[in-house]
Amino acid sequence: MSVRVVLASRDYGRLPVGNGHAAAGLSAVFTPDAGATDAVDAVVAGAAFFTTAFFGAAAFFAGAAAFGAAAFFAGAAFLAGAAFFAAAFFAGAAFLAAAFFAGAAFFAAAFFAGAAFFAATFFVATFLAATFFAAAFFAGAAFFAATFFTATFLAATFFAATFFVATFLAATFFAAAFFAGAAFFAATFFTATFFAATFFTAAAFLAGAAFFATVFLAATFFAAGFFLAVAMLFSFRFR
Repeated sequence: MSVRVVLASRDYGRLPVGNGHAAAGLSAVFTPDAGATDAVDAVVAGAAFFTTAFFGAAAFFAGAAAFGAAAFFAGAAFLAGAAFFAAAFFAGAAFLAAAFFAGAAFFAAAFFAGAAFFAATFFVATFLAATFFAAAFFAGAAFFAATFFTATFLAATFFAATFFVATFLAATFFAAAFFAGAAFFAATFFTATFFAATFFTAAAFLAGAAFFATVFLAATFFAAGFFLAVAMLFSFRFR
């Protein structure tokens, strides 16, 4: 029966074996198996190659993941800033619109009030002038003329005041209703826009987190498979 031991050095124990070995009492010579040594070298070289390739790929994917994460967070920050400036812009526009419409309502009210005042003044002046000249000219019919013109003035004043007051109140009511509805719909629209932007930002963040978690788990799985394969190979080799 021959005994073989595989060593890293191929020059140790090479034949020819002289008589000195037998004289020394050696009954067996330990010689390397050249084929097995070549196979071990090939396995070691392959393991080194795959290890280098694996860590290179891991570094590449880590860099890609870091770049993707940086791009994702930069995009999220950009969208958040854009949403903030858009909200500020629309809030300012709503404020200016409200101020404009409030000013318009104020000037309209002032205009109608002035018109009612001048109309009343005109009718009063007309009535007084007519009464004065009628009383001076028709001395005998002053009572009946005064009664007639007084009734006419009061009726005209009443109907004119009623008309202008009703017109002013109706215009004020419809203007207030219109501006209140516009403010309500503007507030509803901006609120819905804000919640939609928040929802899509959160969805994009969760999708990116799920993607990077999947990449990390896949890389971990492949690394575990690789190291398991290497361990199995060496366990079969030295069994």
